[in-house]
Amino acid sequence: MGFFIVEPEVAGELGPRTVFDRAGHTLAVTRLEYQFFGWLGDPIVESTPCFIVTEELSAAITAAGLTGATFDEVEVSVSPEGEEFIEGPLPPWKWLRFTGEASHDDLGLNDGLRLVVSERALGVLREHGLSNAEVAEASG
Repeated sequence: MGFFIVEPEVAGELGPRTVFDRAGHTLAVTRLEYQFFGWLGDPIVESTPCFIVTEELSAAITAAGLTGATFDEVEVSVSPEGEEFIEGPLPPWKWLRFTGEASHDDLGLNDGLRLVVSERALGVLREHGLSNAEVAEASG
């Protein structure tokens, strides 16, 4: 089975209500606000180290039985600039949280905080629209 690095659109940034836990040598996000400043329409977007997906895509990932991820609540907001660029209401979103190992499970983050997906997971992402992401074969 092949693996791919997927770099989704960066449609926003971590909002001011995001909470970080700086325990030890790691920096973990414990509460996420994703603040959109634009959106081209893909059902997965990122702001390192966080990824969010539409509720529709989260349901498809779950239905496909893909491994390596769970979903959590995310607060979504739109920046004043984003209000000018985003037409219509945004769909509901879920926080894509990784529990798997990159290049082993269907979904995972590598050491560089890049999304690594299996061929099967890439198929699910593409079924739901992945026209604004960069996709490359994962090496090693």
